[in-house]
Amino acid sequence: MAIGNTEIEIKIPLEKDEFLRIRENLRSNARFLNSSHQVDEYFSPAHRDFLKPQHPFEWLRIGKRSGKTIINYKHWYPENADKTTHCDEFETVVHSPEQLRLIFGSLDMRPLVTVDKQRDIFVHNNELEIALDEVKELGYFMEIETMKDFGSVDAARDALFSFARSLNIDASRYVPRGYPFLLMEKRGLM
Repeated sequence: MAIGNTEIEIKIPLEKDEFLRIRENLRSNARFLNSSHQVDEYFSPAHRDFLKPQHPFEWLRIGKRSGKTIINYKHWYPENADKTTHCDEFETVVHSPEQLRLIFGSLDMRPLVTVDKQRDIFVHNNELEIALDEVKELGYFMEIETMKDFGSVDAARDALFSFARSLNIDASRYVPRGYPFLLMEKRGLM
């Protein structure tokens, strides 16, 4: 959930027992929004390979969400850094995913990887969105994302890490990369 097209989140890998414990905690201490199966196809333009930098910072995806198809572009900052703090995020609903794939093919957009996950979403105090994800080939994760403007990126990140600590999670384990990067790395493509 981007605020003014800026997304601030952290992603923390979890063991299955932590995942289940946190889900029970959130069921009691947060508002459950929904459960969904999400499939995201990632692409890169041939003329500007998103994977060329040592630390890719751009992603383009076609995502399936609750019967809708969404095109999404993210640009992470700082660029080409090992650890990022936030990103620009732009997305819109696509009414014809088949036509979009034809457009991508015509523009020489090559498919990179598909991320398949089951997601449960909770909201804490109308400030934070917590997604519990079971990602095929990668395992269990918790994403904590801001839902309000905390005044600065640093203040927002402090709130995210503080919330993780309140759940007895070692937030220093956070991964600064998204699922497509982790999946490509696991497959030896990065």
